[in-house]
Amino acid sequence: MSETLLCIEHLKKYFPLKSGLKKNAAFVRAVDDVTLDIHAGETLGLVGESGSGKTTLAKMILGLMEPTEGTITLDGMDIHDRGRRKELSHCVGAVFQDPASSLNPRATVYRSLERPLELNGCSKGDARDLIYETAEKVNLGRELLERFPYELSGGQQQRVSIARAILLKPKLLVLDEPTSALDVSVQAQTLNELLDLQQKFGLTYLFITHNLSVVRYMSDRICVMYGGKVMELGEAEEIYGHYRHPYTLSLLSSVPPLHPSQRERKKVLLTGDMPSLIGELTGCRFASRCPFAQESCRTEEPPFRDLGEGHRVACSLAETLDFPNR
Repeated sequence: MSETLLCIEHLKKYFPLKSGLKKNAAFVRAVDDVTLDIHAGETLGLVGESGSGKTTLAKMILGLMEPTEGTITLDGMDIHDRGRRKELSHCVGAVFQDPASSLNPRATVYRSLERPLELNGCSKGDARDLIYETAEKVNLGRELLERFPYELSGGQQQRVSIARAILLKPKLLVLDEPTSALDVSVQAQTLNELLDLQQKFGLTYLFITHNLSVVRYMSDRICVMYGGKVMELGEAEEIYGHYRHPYTLSLLSSVPPLHPSQRERKKVLLTGDMPSLIGELTGCRFASRCPFAQESCRTEEPPFRDLGEGHRVACSLAETLDFPNR
């Protein structure tokens, strides 16, 4: 096991409703007591439906949002230590879902890449050399550097975003749905480029996506979130082959089968909406939609426990459930 690069402990993010975080005030538990590690050189895939807390967690890791409680340490440094903000800005990079919205439409590609280097005291000459070197790494031709974002294709725009994210050689790269706005063929090309960059430079990725086929292809480990909590965590093949949480079952059941022999498999479809995350919550977050739920699931919150080999699950029935299609 490689060393731990990012350590998240009992992380919470509550958004107040009108009256603020006062005693007995109402608030939304967007992220609620998450404990998680990311190891150096690995890709941790983060999956879950909209509203599960993935992006809120990512924003706290990037230092864009202060946690309500808990700590995030990167290589021993507190992410939210204001005295080390500049040092930490070198350590974490981000690639977002829509590349066009993250690039300045009035600046050329070269200027968009030069600006972060300029802010970090890099000379014009050194910046030029580093920009050309990085553009080559991400297969971005030099002739594109003097163009504006609207003159590029979606795949080219995303390469610019990736180049900007790795310019300062970050230890951790947060990829929030980096290919969802791209065509399928361009998605595959971008994913392979990300894997090549990781292998060449030892990058560590937090890969956030809705696409379960993509996350299996990219990830060493997978973390499944629902309702602000981690439901299941383990090695990618362990999660796909030996999942133990009903929510993971429902996610995998939603993936269209590729082989004809799997087309008659039984589907587990969820009904209803995600429960409200406002105020005091009891029991398992997934109990209201779980086809296997018992009365105790609605009153007692299941512990996030280790089933062995790093496979952890938040389900009190994990060992007793007999899942279909496996």
